[in-house]
Amino acid sequence: MDLNSLLKHHQYERAEQLLDQHSYLDTPEHRKKLHERIARYEQNTLAVAQAREQENDLLSAIEVLDAALLNVPYSTNLNEYKRTIERKQAEYLKTNERKQLLSRAGYVVTQQQLYQEQLNLESPSITRRVLNTRHQREASTLATELLTCGQDALQQDDLDTADKCLHLSQTINDTPEVQEVLARLQDKRDAIRQTRKQKAKVKRIRKEKKREKTRKNKTQVLLAQTEQALDENDLLAANNSFHKIPARGVNSPQVTTVRERLDDAIKPRVSELVDHGDRQYRADRINQAIDSWNKALELDPDNTEIRGRLERANKVLARLEELKSKQK
Repeated sequence: MDLNSLLKHHQYERAEQLLDQHSYLDTPEHRKKLHERIARYEQNTLAVAQAREQENDLLSAIEVLDAALLNVPYSTNLNEYKRTIERKQAEYLKTNERKQLLSRAGYVVTQQQLYQEQLNLESPSITRRVLNTRHQREASTLATELLTCGQDALQQDDLDTADKCLHLSQTINDTPEVQEVLARLQDKRDAIRQTRKQKAKVKRIRKEKKREKTRKNKTQVLLAQTEQALDENDLLAANNSFHKIPARGVNSPQVTTVRERLDDAIKPRVSELVDHGDRQYRADRINQAIDSWNKALELDPDNTEIRGRLERANKVLARLEELKSKQK
């Protein structure tokens, strides 16, 4: 068979042997052609196998790879992918075996429970007694298999499966060995919970540190803004910036120092605005008085005396407006 025929039928191993045996055929062009065909063949085979795997048809995928490996037995890509699928196949088979075991054990346990309930109602038939005897024998075997299933699942950290297998085994035959494995299962669950708590605690601490760092940075920025506004004699901006400082940072020595400086600047200004408003009010310039008091209140929002002045002034304005309206 010539080289082209071998390549056409994907017999790449034989084609390579042909080149090795006949030096006149072993040219760079033929080697390049062979390697290109092999690479394309591998790529196409992998695409088909991957499509079968995506459809969960693992057996078919392995068959595709096996067939291809007859032609390129030393293909690293195909061999590695086959091993990957075979591991996946083994895991699925084991999972299905466990499901079948749990299903069968659950059925047998239920049938035995029903049989015991039926004994309180009527005498069982011979067929029923024979069937129950068969279930009892099967249950004994299942208990051992369930114990092994629980041990294997526990070793693989599949705690839910371990729990199901072990409790069914205990229901059938509550042996010291089953109790010991259940105790190990509980210990592992406790350890996992403890680890999760520890991780959650570490996470909370990290978050708190991050929040604290953010708070400190924000406090520093706001303090700088407050001091700059004080330097520029912009008391309203200074007051607004200072009151944005996070509550947990207001008792630091630096904040206390800036607060004292701010208070020392605001108090005389508030007093000045209040006095000016009082003079305007006595001179019947109500609107100007209200304007001064509002400015003072912006600097000292909790000042009840200023609020009282504004309430009285607004009532006076309202009466004046009412009188004007009646005169019209």
